Amino acid sequence: MALLHNITSNTTTQLLGAGENVSPRSISLANVQGTHAVDVDLFISNGTKNYYIIKGTTIPAGVTLVLDDDNVSFNNTSTGFSLYIKLLGASSSTGNVDVIIKR
Repeated sequence: MALLHNITSNTTTQLLGAGENVSPRSISLANVQGTHAVDVDLFISNGTKNYYIIKGTTIPAGVTLVLDDDNVSFNNTSTGFSLYIKLLGASSSTGNVDVIIKR
């Protein structure tokens, strides 16, 4: 079963919390905003340090970026990492990104 999120603001949003024990096979980031590109940070954090999977990556309008297992595998146990996303830019032009995490 996939985990689904719709991200519409430039607030850092948790996609997976530490201890959820999810082993992502892939993560797709679809820019469903019709006219503007969106810049995206996707990172894991242990509460002390962030480790970026992608940083400031531009996804054009109508385009989907798919990250496979080799790029998204991380320790999601209770002593591991949480997964976060942040859309960059002013809130009025941030975008609209659908996130699908396949496990």
